[in-house]
Order: sequence, then C-alpha cells, then structure tokens
Amino acid sequence: MRKWKVFLILSLGLVLAGCGLLSELSSLPPDKPPAFLEASYGAARDTIKLSWRPVERASRYKIFRAEAAEGPFKEIGETTATHFADQVGKDNQGKWYWYKVQACNASGCGPESPPVRGYAGRPPKPEGLKAGWGEYPDKIVIFWNEMPGATYYQVFRDPSPDPECQGLCLLATDVTETSYQDEQVRVGIRYSYAIRACNKFGCSELSDVVEGCVKPCLP
Repeated sequence: MRKWKVFLILSLGLVLAGCGLLSELSSLPPDKPPAFLEASYGAARDTIKLSWRPVERASRYKIFRAEAAEGPFKEIGETTATHFADQVGKDNQGKWYWYKVQACNASGCGPESPPVRGYAGRPPKPEGLKAGWGEYPDKIVIFWNEMPGATYYQVFRDPSPDPECQGLCLLATDVTETSYQDEQVRVGIRYSYAIRACNKFGCSELSDVVEGCVKPCLP
C-alpha cells in the first residue's frame, strides 16, 4: 500500500510539474518569425494581399511596410488572421512595397520575418535590361529580368524602323519572353532600347535605356 501511495504522489507531482511547464510555455512570446510570407503582384488594382503560415503561441500579427528594401519599416496594421490586405490606393499602383510580419501574444512579440515585396495594379518599372554589343553579325538580342505578375512586354527602339517616328518608338508588343531578337538592324548604328511590363491593369513606365549595336560600332 505504501508503495502505491508513493507512486501516486510522484505521479501527481509530475502532472503538476507538467501543468506548470505548460503554463510557463503559454506565457512566453512567440519565438519564431512568420514563415512563407508572400505579397501579391498586381492581383488587384489598389490592394496588395499578404499571407503567411501561423506561428505557435501567436494570437495576433503586426504588419510593417516600407518603400525600400532597407527600410525604414513602419507598422501599418494588426490582425488575428494569417492574411492581410494593404489598400495602397489606385494612385500608388505600379509601385514596389516591402513588408515584414511579426507574431505576438499577450506576453510580447517574436522576431520579424524577412522582407518580401509586392505591388498593386500595373507592374513597376522593369529592371535589368541589357542589349548585345556585336555578338551577332545580323541582329541585336536584348534581355531583362522577369517582372512577377506581368503577362507581356513592349519593346521600344531609337532609331525606329519607321522613319516617321522619332525618339523611342514601339518596336514590338505582346512579347511574352524576357528577351527579344531585333533583326531590323544595320551594321555600325548604335540603337537605344527600353521596355515596358504590362498586365490587365496597364503597362509600367519605361525601363532605363540601354544601347546595342552590330559591329563595327560607331563611337
């Protein structure tokens, strides 16, 4: 009988200790950042949609936004869900925004997530445009970074094959790849190129201009 009493006392102690441990854990703030944070690319004209995985012990989430990857980030909202809609407005479509999310509870907040970026409406200005410089004897190949959310691109060139068009003129539209081969070229002429990224809401501003040529290139 005495052995059973000792056993029951030890068992009760372990249960109580376990309850205390659980109580202590439940009173701690989240210790991990929200994972798989995603921001939408042109899903809506005036709204950027965010989503992430739930974090253990989190009862709410803080959302931070910046206009550059390096910040500064400012808190723009709070939610108990694992998604958030940032209504940036129609005047701010085609503009990159960077986001971080932080999991919190009554005891405090955990670390912030790594930043991600998204945009509303038409795409932002394309990046990474480059043009060939004498690699081919009869064409110039241009290529650029993929724009998430873009469904096609427009290519502009100066001088244009159309003698009546001056400056950067539309050379090709409905380009669905991230490169274009310009075969309407002549040896020795320096051509200027720019592109726009487009989706159902419209087209971006022109990219930075780059030059290409078929050698020998004039200075």
